Amino acid sequence: MISNQILAKSNWFTKLSISFLSIVGIVNVILFIVMPLLPFTWSKFILPFGLIAIAVAILFSIGFSIYWHLKEKRGSFNSEQRHIFLTSLLRFWLALHISIFGFEKLMGINFAPSFSASDTPAGLLSGQQLTWIYYSYSFGISVVIAFFQIVGSYLLLYRKTILIGISMLLPVMFNILLINIFYGIGPITTFTALTMVLGLSYLLFQRKDEIISLFKNFNTDLASVGTKSFRNVARIICLILPIVFLTQYKNKVYASSKYFGKWKVEKLQRNGKNIDTNAWQKDTLAWKTIYFEERGNLLFTANPWKYDDDVSIYMKYDYDKNTDALRVISYEKNLETPDTIPVNIRKFKNDSMEWNMVFYKDTLQMHLKKVQ
Repeated sequence: MISNQILAKSNWFTKLSISFLSIVGIVNVILFIVMPLLPFTWSKFILPFGLIAIAVAILFSIGFSIYWHLKEKRGSFNSEQRHIFLTSLLRFWLALHISIFGFEKLMGINFAPSFSASDTPAGLLSGQQLTWIYYSYSFGISVVIAFFQIVGSYLLLYRKTILIGISMLLPVMFNILLINIFYGIGPITTFTALTMVLGLSYLLFQRKDEIISLFKNFNTDLASVGTKSFRNVARIICLILPIVFLTQYKNKVYASSKYFGKWKVEKLQRNGKNIDTNAWQKDTLAWKTIYFEERGNLLFTANPWKYDDDVSIYMKYDYDKNTDALRVISYEKNLETPDTIPVNIRKFKNDSMEWNMVFYKDTLQMHLKKVQ
């Protein structure tokens, strides 16, 4: 149940919060449903009208909260009735809007594949395109997200199951909000996700007394393992061991981090002879790019414009931090007994270096320029 303190008398910010979330939210969901169905000839009016409608809803919610607060102080306003009505409005628009997103996923509308984006190199894709390609790759993940959105929305419609609905929806919607923010999905979509997360959080806040009571009165019948000192030591180990392990792991894996990146082969000599700039079109060993990755991965490709697995060579490398020595491990000839090739690195700078190595019977010299 909603806290009695909220129902009886609340501060102005609480009134503003519920007014803003319920009024702006219901206007937003109406625009979301109606605007895509309008005639195409009206398309140029859709965005301006939508922004004006949202702005009016925001101003109205602010004005209404002030009016409400002043009337409550005079004792001439039923705050309990207003709280219940606006909370119900909040619950119903959240259920409606979030369930729409869920059904969109099941019907293939949300995360619909983009054919042009699929043919675009990953480095040129926007955050929104990357997100859509990632989620559209698997229909199964869309079904799982849709399940939480639809079932959670349905549970919001009943007072007895509100908390269960919030517990299903809030983690999903908060994750979507973070994706919208950090992947640049768009201000309108981000605003919608933000109002949903704030709305769910407000509904959760209304049940704070029940939640606090649950944790205060929580007891477990599980038997303890060992002594109290043993359990405390185990807890400390669980906190410290990951840090120690990952510190050692990173020191080893990132020992060669100064070489990490995409390196352009500006000049390639084989057995003392310069390789023509356009030789890569016919010679797969006329490398134009070297990808120096973490975890010992090294990729040589002849295509200067994109990574092409069909004409590239995958190798491993071993780096000795103490001697600053690099060895390339090639599996081209024999997967069971790969060749280990020492690499002589000269004139290393942050963005350039020279490589000298013997690749099977060929003596290679390369001038490399770091491009990213």
